[in-house]
Amino acid sequence: MDDHDTGDAGARQEMAREVVGDADALFGKLKRWFKRDYGSEAQTKWRTEAKEDYAFEAGDQLTDDDKNILKDMNRPIVVFNRIGVTVDSVAGQEVANRQEVQFLPRQQGAVKKNELLTSAAKWFRQQCDAEDEESDAFRDVVVCGMGWTETCLDYEENPEGEPRVHRVDPLEMVWDSGAKKRNIVDGRRLFHVRRVTIDEARALCPGDPDRPFEDADYNASWVDGRDSDRPHEVDANFYTREENNGKDDDDDAMVTLVRAQWWERVPVYLMADPENPQSIKTLTAEEHAELSKKFKLAGAPMPKTVKSTRKVYRQAYLGSVLLEIGDAPAKGHFSFKAITGKRDRNKNTFFGIVRAMKDPARWSNKWMSQTMHIMNSSAKGGIAAERGQFFDDDQDGEASWAKNDQVTYLKPGALSGANPKFIQKPVAEFPAASFNLMQFAVQSLPAVSGVNVEMLGMQGAADQAASLDRQRKQAVMLILQPLFDGLRRYRKEQGRLLLFLIQNYLSDGRLIKIEGPEEAQFVPLIRQTDVTYEVIVDEAPTSANQKELTWTLLQQILPVIGKMLPPATWLALLKYSPLPTSAQKDISDSIQQSQQQPDPEQQKRDAELKLQNDKAQADIENHRKLTDAKIESMTREQEARAQLDLQKAHQDALTQALTAPPAVGPDGLPAPNHGEQAAALIMSVLGEMRRDMNMLAQAFNAPKQLIRDPQSGEIVGIAPMRG
Repeated sequence: MDDHDTGDAGARQEMAREVVGDADALFGKLKRWFKRDYGSEAQTKWRTEAKEDYAFEAGDQLTDDDKNILKDMNRPIVVFNRIGVTVDSVAGQEVANRQEVQFLPRQQGAVKKNELLTSAAKWFRQQCDAEDEESDAFRDVVVCGMGWTETCLDYEENPEGEPRVHRVDPLEMVWDSGAKKRNIVDGRRLFHVRRVTIDEARALCPGDPDRPFEDADYNASWVDGRDSDRPHEVDANFYTREENNGKDDDDDAMVTLVRAQWWERVPVYLMADPENPQSIKTLTAEEHAELSKKFKLAGAPMPKTVKSTRKVYRQAYLGSVLLEIGDAPAKGHFSFKAITGKRDRNKNTFFGIVRAMKDPARWSNKWMSQTMHIMNSSAKGGIAAERGQFFDDDQDGEASWAKNDQVTYLKPGALSGANPKFIQKPVAEFPAASFNLMQFAVQSLPAVSGVNVEMLGMQGAADQAASLDRQRKQAVMLILQPLFDGLRRYRKEQGRLLLFLIQNYLSDGRLIKIEGPEEAQFVPLIRQTDVTYEVIVDEAPTSANQKELTWTLLQQILPVIGKMLPPATWLALLKYSPLPTSAQKDISDSIQQSQQQPDPEQQKRDAELKLQNDKAQADIENHRKLTDAKIESMTREQEARAQLDLQKAHQDALTQALTAPPAVGPDGLPAPNHGEQAAALIMSVLGEMRRDMNMLAQAFNAPKQLIRDPQSGEIVGIAPMRG
């Protein structure tokens, strides 16, 4: 089953029943849209040219009429397919420079990419080989100017939905003929027309069990009703059961099925959210009417609302009747995404590089055939002769004259001049103009396409420098930027579609693979819809090999900054090297393993550093102790001097008191003298002071010894000399 929309066929049937009254009107409108777009002169001519473009790319570069003419003229049919290798070269540049999509949260301040969503998108693409499908679609762009893919979920094998991105044949697509922007981003509708078996059509659109569809209902016989040319791989012969009578199995009978996707505007009402006045709430017309009734019943005034419109995307399956209708697989997106090439403004179509190469290729092949014909026929040396007058035997002469290795006998006297006995047979000259025309056509192929010989792996001259070769390749990439710019815009559009599918259908806790710098990990994918994200795509390639150019630039700056980079940065730079992925992983694993295991040399250096640090700490501690000891010794000496000064001051005061003259009383007589007792007391104090001073003097004058640290030998203190 190829129903990869949402898997909810019941919802589509319910909507079809709701619009059953307008089913005929809607079916008629979709048919008119289809015929207007499919039958437009621009798209009709584009399909014809696109088929011819694919034929030229495959090497079928001569029409049937040209081949019949060459056969009638007995000329060789020669085709040198130079277009195919040019297309291979351009398509190979996309394979060698694939871009990555990242998701950045839209928030204030510095932001980093959301690793989970970015990895989820990468996992989505890996699950369905999206890179290969998109490379095929880009090749379509190079050939005919348009490539298409469909991004969706397939519920046939997995009820939870399997990611799917697959290439769609451009000749099966019909797009809005009024769209003018690149990648048809301004298109209002598109159609996918293809031939399917009747069994597949029944599975896609089972219909109402009570009123099943007839087999003829699945066949859109009206597809080519206006045009004699049929779409690519689309045969609109009307299918009926009677046509298949006599066959054992009618499940392989083919029908034409059309899938339409379009958007329409519906009215909505905007109002402030009562629960969160900072946000705006959107109401449908039905919700607005229901809310108005509630406020009217409650007798409360209706909050102020603003009427507006919004786009709603729809999808329908069309046969000879409207089979199914419902919402599009992704809200706000078409599931089909286009990649466009160069624009033809007058025809409002797009084309690739093959269009400009067809005439040079066609004429180079014709002139090659003409040249070979001239070379084959020139050896005959055609002449005009009278019957019976020139050849000895006319029949033998005609047969042998075209052969340079045979003798042709002539009648006597047929050779004029100075009586020659024989002559060389004349040889026709090859016309240089024919060869020059053929060479001009061959040289015009790279000139009109913009793809020079350097891009094809050849050199313009034998002594061409490598730098010149690289510059010419880069010049070709600049010429091809319109193609790669369309691819970059496609990746942004498809990235937004991927983001919607991941957030709304895949964020159910399923495990996805995240490739980190060490090992890949599987983490559950949880829904995150409260943040808006920006889709960021790498810049378009500007060289034949973007990775090689990046590595060349890194080689120029790494010698300068290499010593300052940590190992983690080297691991990050390793992915830009031209080494294979397996070799990069082996080198990364080896570096990480070496970081985890101890290095003997590093251990030795660490031990030496630790010993030096310990010695320095010991020196600092010894100096501190010596300083403290010196400070303590000086403090004691200062205290001793202060004590001596104090005692001396006391002694001077006593001496002055003892030697002072006797005091005189008020009557002029000497005052009573109590100095004898005081003198005795003072003498005793002086004696003790004298004794203490003698002990201090002995202590100062006694020999002293220094105290040293037993390990370092540094002075740590002073003590009296032992006897």
